[in-house]
Amino acid sequence: MSTALLIFVLVMHSRINALQEETNVITHQDREITNLTNQMEKNILDMETGQRGYVITGNDKYLEPYLSGRIELQNNYDKLLSWSTEDSTQANRLANLKTNVDHWITSSSEPLIALKREGRDRDVLTQYQTDDGINQMDQIRSQISEYRTSMTANTDQLIARQAERNTLLIELLYLIWGLIAVVTISAAWLMSRTISQPIRNITESILGLTSSRNLMSRITITSNDEISDLGHVTNELLSSQQERIELQEHTNNMMSKYQGIHEIESLSDIFLSNMADKLHYPYAALYVRQEENAQDLMIRTAVFAGDAQLNIRTSFQMGEGLVGQCAKEAKLMEFHQLPENYVQVFSSLGSAPPHSLLLFPICFLGEVLAVAEIAAFSPLTPIQISYVEAITEDFGAAINSTLNTMKIESLLTESQRMNEELQVYTEELQTQSEELQMQAESLQVLNGKLEERQLIADEKTVEAQRAQAELITYAEILERSTRYKSEFLANMSHELRTPLNGILLLSEFLKENNSESLTTDELEYAQAIHSSGEDLLKLINDILDLSKVEAGKLNIEAEAVNVTEIPESVMQYFGEIAREKHVDLQVHVEDSVPDMIFTDAQRLRQIINNLLSNALKFTSQGSVQLEIRMANEEELLETERLTEEAFLAFSVQDTGIGISEDKQSIIFEAFQQAEKNTERHYGGTGLGLSITKELSMLLGGHIVVESELGRGSTFTVYLPVQYNPFSQHEQPITKDQVSDDWEISESLRIAATAESVPSVEYDILKDKHVLLVDDDDRNLFALSKVLKAQGLKVSIAKNGEQALLELKQSSAIDLILMDIMMPVMDGYEAIQQIRLMEEYQNLPIIALTARAMSEDRKRIINAGATEYMSKPINMEHLLVIMRMLLSNKS
Repeated sequence: MSTALLIFVLVMHSRINALQEETNVITHQDREITNLTNQMEKNILDMETGQRGYVITGNDKYLEPYLSGRIELQNNYDKLLSWSTEDSTQANRLANLKTNVDHWITSSSEPLIALKREGRDRDVLTQYQTDDGINQMDQIRSQISEYRTSMTANTDQLIARQAERNTLLIELLYLIWGLIAVVTISAAWLMSRTISQPIRNITESILGLTSSRNLMSRITITSNDEISDLGHVTNELLSSQQERIELQEHTNNMMSKYQGIHEIESLSDIFLSNMADKLHYPYAALYVRQEENAQDLMIRTAVFAGDAQLNIRTSFQMGEGLVGQCAKEAKLMEFHQLPENYVQVFSSLGSAPPHSLLLFPICFLGEVLAVAEIAAFSPLTPIQISYVEAITEDFGAAINSTLNTMKIESLLTESQRMNEELQVYTEELQTQSEELQMQAESLQVLNGKLEERQLIADEKTVEAQRAQAELITYAEILERSTRYKSEFLANMSHELRTPLNGILLLSEFLKENNSESLTTDELEYAQAIHSSGEDLLKLINDILDLSKVEAGKLNIEAEAVNVTEIPESVMQYFGEIAREKHVDLQVHVEDSVPDMIFTDAQRLRQIINNLLSNALKFTSQGSVQLEIRMANEEELLETERLTEEAFLAFSVQDTGIGISEDKQSIIFEAFQQAEKNTERHYGGTGLGLSITKELSMLLGGHIVVESELGRGSTFTVYLPVQYNPFSQHEQPITKDQVSDDWEISESLRIAATAESVPSVEYDILKDKHVLLVDDDDRNLFALSKVLKAQGLKVSIAKNGEQALLELKQSSAIDLILMDIMMPVMDGYEAIQQIRLMEEYQNLPIIALTARAMSEDRKRIINAGATEYMSKPINMEHLLVIMRMLLSNKS
């Protein structure tokens, strides 16, 4: 009888274990499928967010979540497919889902990324407007939801079938029990009632395994024999089964509470509170891995039943303390028999120290995201520890999702704040730009008044021919007027260039976007501000040049110029502009043109640049061509320039709007254009052609125009091969005499902006100490910002006296940037005083001035300056000069 019962119990125990394993498999399958579908939704969200982030910012960092999400999506898809191999319907749904995801990648995501990489922002916008990516993503999410719902239904069916098997087991149990009852009745005379009752209790308890409502009952044991051993085993089996079911229910309940949480502190509190409900620990803390002050730290985010008065560490570095070591090794750590003063667990009734400490890592995809620390009065059971290990992965996924959500919200808030600050700053710059425009208009009015005075002086000069005395008097008046005009223009140039310098420097600093915090629109705003400042600078230079020509103060510095270098310089300067306008730019030099000519290189470059700028501005389609050739006798005869000297013809031909014949004579007058609607449509001041005409005449040449309205124009400048106003340069030009002035500006620009500049050149500036001397706070702010961004140390002085005091107090100055026009002590006197100091006789000094007259450079160099630059400052040019001077010094 005992043997039969033992066999029966073993068979039933085996069957119950089999049922439990099936239950675990079904539960594990359901959890895995739910987790994998959630992960796929997250992968798709990461890909969509990363793609949009890259398209918006152009930053490759946003492609990292896109690429990693794409790889993880494929891995999760393969894992999910393995669960659906036996179900063709579900496999087909997954295949359709994968097809839609691949279609979204190939038709929407990858094309947008490719367009952004190519810088085709307009095509990106067009793609967004016509793209069906949003509907595709909605369909993908709907398919994932349908798949998850279908798999859940399958799981319910499996559970129903398992319930049927349980019913069959019960029926079998009743059958076996009937047989046992018959045998028991037969042997009733041989067994006492004390033996039959425990067996009945055991039978009822075993039947209770099929229903969770009966798991709370336990067998009462009154004997000490084999039946009592069976009762103990059955009680343990009931307790184990009850604990497993409760832990599984608790795990599912915790997962549901993580939904919709967007703050890491709230998520941590929920985790510790729910863990405490199940494990019944009296004290716990949670540390989440976060980056703070460029350090990788484990920061405490929640405490369960903590002491607010106790001074407990709130953060640990990786490997620091038990928390840091647990995070570093990524493994569970358990300690027993803690010291009494380790920590106190207290309530209103008293306090006591815990005796057991458990630390376990919380990981996601193999990376430690948090560490939980639990203190208890007794060690956790193996089942409780297994429960702890089982819930960490799901909680790790919740932590990762919450941290990513917090980062996105933080970046969005910061972006909005910076956008508001930039908008305020842009409005300020716009206000300053309007003030500069008003000043320029005032300058134009004053210039008109000066011209009127010049006309009056000319009339009086004609009248003065009647009397020698009046001629001398009016000549002196005219000379003073010209001197006042030049001085006025120089002073106005200084006043306009000083604020303009700050605008150009700060807008260029914004364009560089070193912090990568500006949006595409904000970078375009900075570019527009910088471009407007450059246009204003060009206008100031044109007015000064025109005034110098009118006053006869424009000096011609003739030198040998290499004609073969002109095409390359033109393509470097205007090539990008032509490509942006889709205009074909060509430069042709005839073989008969000599390699070198003798003329003013700067003025020749100014003539060519003015003509090409006009041609590109008024040509919206077609081509612009610069032709350099020898002028023939017929051309020179028509222009009344037929001499024994050889002339070059510089022809700029375009396919632009053209000029009517009756307007061709006025376009060379200052502030005149062919048509009023031309000025409104294309902009401009009308100074370029006027200056070009005057410069051509100063160089001994002439300019003519041929044009037809609607079919384009051809401007031709005839210049002598040998500029020789005093017959002092009749000797032939040699290679040693060729000036490289034509290439100076372009070579400096290329050297300063090329990405291939060796890093050692930039190291020359790093940690060097520069003294910046200027009385204008705007220039001090703008220049110091740019210099510090290059790794330089910057000291500031607002006049010459402060600069001398700074040099006496510090012997570590490597270079001085000196403004000229300052109160108290100007730049001339300050430079002279510095050169009198023995220790600073060779110190590099770069003079920065807004005065643009030619005599200013000579005076500054004679005062002792090493180099000279006019404002607004070209930062690329300035940095190249600083590197050169500091390199020579070192």
